[in-house]
Amino acid sequence: MENDANLGALSESLWGAGRGHQAVVYVKLGTGIGAGIVFDGQLFRGVTGTAGEIGHLSLDTNGDICRCGNRGCLELVASGAALVTALHPTRPDVTDLTDLVRLAIDDDAACRRLLADAGGHVGVALGGIVNLINPDRVLIGGELGRAGALLLDPLTASLQRSAVPAAVAALSVGPGILGERAEVLGALALVLREPERLVSPETPDIQAAG
Repeated sequence: MENDANLGALSESLWGAGRGHQAVVYVKLGTGIGAGIVFDGQLFRGVTGTAGEIGHLSLDTNGDICRCGNRGCLELVASGAALVTALHPTRPDVTDLTDLVRLAIDDDAACRRLLADAGGHVGVALGGIVNLINPDRVLIGGELGRAGALLLDPLTASLQRSAVPAAVAALSVGPGILGERAEVLGALALVLREPERLVSPETPDIQAAG
Protein backbone atom coordinates (compact mmCIF):
# COMPACT_ATOMS: atom_id res chain seq x y z
CA MET A 1 0.00 0.00 0.00
CA GLU A 2 2.84 2.43 0.74
CA ASN A 3 6.61 2.73 1.13
CA ASP A 4 7.69 1.93 4.70
CA ALA A 5 9.77 5.11 5.08
CA ASN A 6 6.77 7.16 3.97
CA LEU A 7 4.63 5.48 6.61
CA GLY A 8 7.23 6.21 9.27
CA ALA A 9 7.42 9.81 8.16
CA LEU A 10 3.64 10.20 8.31
CA SER A 11 3.28 8.72 11.79
CA GLU A 12 6.22 10.64 13.25
CA SER A 13 4.92 13.90 11.82
CA LEU A 14 1.40 13.32 13.15
CA TRP A 15 2.04 11.65 16.52
CA GLY A 16 5.78 11.47 17.05
CA ALA A 17 8.92 13.59 17.12
CA GLY A 18 7.90 15.57 14.04
CA ARG A 19 4.60 16.77 15.47
CA GLY A 20 4.17 20.52 15.13
CA HIS A 21 6.84 20.87 12.44
CA GLN A 22 6.12 22.20 8.99
CA ALA A 23 8.53 20.12 6.88
CA VAL A 24 9.74 16.76 8.15
CA VAL A 25 12.26 14.35 6.64
CA TYR A 26 12.22 10.90 8.22
CA VAL A 27 15.14 8.62 7.35
CA LYS A 28 14.77 4.90 7.95
CA LEU A 29 18.16 3.29 8.37
CA GLY A 30 17.92 -0.47 8.24
CA THR A 31 19.09 -3.16 5.85
CA GLY A 32 18.48 -0.50 3.19
CA ILE A 33 18.05 3.27 3.42
CA GLY A 34 14.96 5.28 2.55
CA ALA A 35 13.34 8.56 3.51
CA GLY A 36 9.85 9.97 3.73
CA ILE A 37 9.04 13.66 3.30
CA VAL A 38 6.04 15.39 4.86
CA PHE A 39 5.00 18.98 4.12
CA ASP A 40 2.23 20.52 6.24
CA GLY A 41 1.06 17.08 7.34
CA GLN A 42 0.90 15.67 3.80
CA LEU A 43 3.21 13.07 2.31
CA PHE A 44 5.24 14.22 -0.67
CA ARG A 45 5.55 11.21 -2.95
CA GLY A 46 6.73 12.84 -6.17
CA VAL A 47 5.29 12.17 -9.62
CA THR A 48 5.98 8.42 -9.66
CA GLY A 49 6.19 7.80 -5.91
CA THR A 50 9.98 7.66 -5.66
CA ALA A 51 10.55 10.85 -3.69
CA GLY A 52 12.81 10.22 -0.71
CA GLU A 53 15.05 7.53 -2.24
CA ILE A 54 18.02 8.95 -0.36
CA GLY A 55 19.74 5.57 -0.33
CA HIS A 56 20.42 6.00 -4.03
CA LEU A 57 22.01 9.41 -3.86
CA SER A 58 25.49 9.06 -5.30
CA LEU A 59 28.35 10.02 -2.98
CA ASP A 60 31.05 8.81 -5.37
CA THR A 61 30.53 8.78 -9.14
CA ASN A 62 33.52 6.45 -9.46
CA GLY A 63 32.36 4.10 -6.71
CA ASP A 64 31.00 0.58 -6.86
CA ILE A 65 27.92 -0.22 -8.89
CA CYS A 66 24.71 -0.20 -6.88
CA ARG A 67 21.72 -2.48 -7.51
CA CYS A 68 19.94 0.59 -8.93
CA GLY A 69 22.58 0.89 -11.67
CA ASN A 70 24.19 4.03 -10.28
CA ARG A 71 27.69 4.25 -8.78
CA GLY A 72 28.70 5.06 -5.22
CA CYS A 73 25.20 5.18 -3.72
CA LEU A 74 24.70 5.89 -0.03
CA GLU A 75 23.34 2.37 0.52
CA LEU A 76 26.68 0.89 -0.52
CA VAL A 77 28.48 2.49 2.43
CA ALA A 78 25.87 3.18 5.11
CA SER A 79 23.10 0.61 4.91
CA GLY A 80 22.89 -2.12 7.50
CA ALA A 81 23.70 -4.74 4.89
CA ALA A 82 26.85 -2.86 3.89
CA LEU A 83 27.97 -2.42 7.50
CA VAL A 84 27.53 -6.09 8.41
CA THR A 85 29.46 -7.06 5.25
CA ALA A 86 32.27 -4.62 6.06
CA LEU A 87 32.57 -6.07 9.55
CA HIS A 88 32.63 -9.69 8.42
CA PRO A 89 36.43 -10.11 7.92
CA THR A 90 37.18 -9.26 11.56
CA ARG A 91 33.87 -10.07 13.25
CA PRO A 92 32.21 -12.93 11.34
CA ASP A 93 30.06 -13.57 14.41
CA VAL A 94 28.11 -10.35 13.73
CA THR A 95 25.35 -11.40 11.37
CA ASP A 96 22.71 -8.69 11.70
CA LEU A 97 22.09 -5.09 12.73
CA THR A 98 20.85 -6.02 16.17
CA ASP A 99 24.21 -7.56 17.00
CA LEU A 100 26.12 -4.66 15.47
CA VAL A 101 24.24 -1.98 17.39
CA ARG A 102 24.38 -3.96 20.64
CA LEU A 103 28.14 -4.37 20.37
CA ALA A 104 28.62 -0.70 19.55
CA ILE A 105 26.64 0.30 22.64
CA ASP A 106 28.80 -2.15 24.61
CA ASP A 107 31.88 -0.20 23.42
CA ASP A 108 33.15 -2.46 20.63
CA ALA A 109 35.63 -0.23 18.78
CA ALA A 110 35.04 -1.65 15.30
CA CYS A 111 31.26 -1.40 15.54
CA ARG A 112 31.42 2.12 16.93
CA ARG A 113 33.70 3.20 14.08
CA LEU A 114 31.37 1.70 11.49
CA LEU A 115 28.39 3.55 12.95
CA ALA A 116 30.31 6.82 13.07
CA ASP A 117 31.38 6.44 9.45
CA ALA A 118 27.84 5.55 8.41
CA GLY A 119 26.49 8.59 10.24
CA GLY A 120 28.98 10.79 8.42
CA HIS A 121 27.92 9.44 5.03
CA VAL A 122 24.21 9.84 5.79
CA GLY A 123 24.88 13.39 6.99
CA VAL A 124 26.46 14.32 3.65
CA ALA A 125 23.44 13.00 1.76
CA LEU A 126 21.06 14.77 4.13
CA GLY A 127 22.98 18.00 3.66
CA GLY A 128 21.94 17.94 0.01
CA ILE A 129 18.33 17.21 0.96
CA VAL A 130 18.34 20.05 3.48
CA ASN A 131 19.75 22.47 0.89
CA LEU A 132 17.09 21.39 -1.60
CA ILE A 133 13.87 21.38 0.46
CA ASN A 134 14.81 23.36 3.62
CA PRO A 135 13.00 21.22 6.27
CA ASP A 136 12.72 22.24 9.90
CA ARG A 137 12.96 18.67 11.27
CA VAL A 138 15.04 15.62 10.35
CA LEU A 139 14.29 12.37 12.16
CA ILE A 140 16.28 9.15 12.18
CA GLY A 141 14.54 5.81 12.60
CA GLY A 142 15.00 2.16 11.71
CA GLU A 143 17.27 -0.42 13.28
CA LEU A 144 20.41 1.72 13.04
CA GLY A 145 18.55 4.57 14.69
CA ARG A 146 18.64 2.56 17.92
CA ALA A 147 22.35 3.35 18.20
CA GLY A 148 21.43 6.83 19.45
CA ALA A 149 24.25 9.34 19.77
CA LEU A 150 26.79 6.89 18.33
CA LEU A 151 25.14 7.48 14.97
CA LEU A 152 23.34 10.78 15.47
CA ASP A 153 26.32 12.85 16.61
CA PRO A 154 28.53 12.20 13.56
CA LEU A 155 25.46 12.39 11.31
CA THR A 156 24.49 15.81 12.66
CA ALA A 157 28.03 17.15 12.46
CA SER A 158 28.36 15.98 8.86
CA LEU A 159 24.97 17.42 7.90
CA GLN A 160 25.89 20.78 9.42
CA ARG A 161 29.10 20.87 7.38
CA SER A 162 27.25 19.92 4.19
CA ALA A 163 24.22 22.23 4.34
CA VAL A 164 24.06 25.99 4.04
CA PRO A 165 24.14 27.80 7.41
CA ALA A 166 20.72 29.44 7.03
CA ALA A 167 19.07 26.04 6.48
CA VAL A 168 20.97 24.49 9.39
CA ALA A 169 19.91 27.33 11.71
CA ALA A 170 16.23 26.51 11.12
CA LEU A 171 16.69 22.75 11.48
CA SER A 172 16.58 20.29 14.36
CA VAL A 173 17.84 16.70 14.07
CA GLY A 174 16.77 13.90 16.37
CA PRO A 175 15.62 10.30 16.68
CA GLY A 176 12.16 9.12 15.86
CA ILE A 177 10.25 8.22 19.01
CA LEU A 178 7.73 5.69 17.72
CA GLY A 179 10.27 2.90 17.22
CA GLU A 180 8.99 -0.33 15.73
CA ARG A 181 5.44 1.06 15.76
CA ALA A 182 6.24 3.86 13.31
CA GLU A 183 5.28 2.03 10.12
CA VAL A 184 2.20 0.38 11.64
CA LEU A 185 0.95 3.71 12.95
CA GLY A 186 1.70 5.27 9.57
CA ALA A 187 -0.46 2.62 7.91
CA LEU A 188 -3.24 3.43 10.36
CA ALA A 189 -2.90 7.12 9.53
CA LEU A 190 -3.08 6.29 5.83
CA VAL A 191 -6.32 4.35 6.33
CA LEU A 192 -7.85 7.20 8.30
CA ARG A 193 -6.76 9.93 5.90
CA GLU A 194 -6.79 8.20 2.50
CA PRO A 195 -9.34 5.36 2.68
CA GLU A 196 -9.70 5.39 -1.11
CA ARG A 197 -6.22 3.89 -1.41
CA LEU A 198 -7.53 0.66 0.11
CA VAL A 199 -10.15 0.13 -2.58
CA SER A 200 -9.21 -1.14 -6.02
CA PRO A 201 -11.33 -0.20 -9.07
CA GLU A 202 -11.39 -3.92 -9.86
CA THR A 203 -13.41 -4.67 -6.72
CA PRO A 204 -16.82 -2.97 -7.18
CA ASP A 205 -18.41 -5.33 -4.65
CA ILE A 206 -16.12 -3.93 -1.93
CA GLN A 207 -16.87 -0.39 -3.05
CA ALA A 208 -20.57 -1.06 -2.89
CA ALA A 209 -20.22 -2.50 0.58
CA GLY A 210 -18.55 0.70 1.75
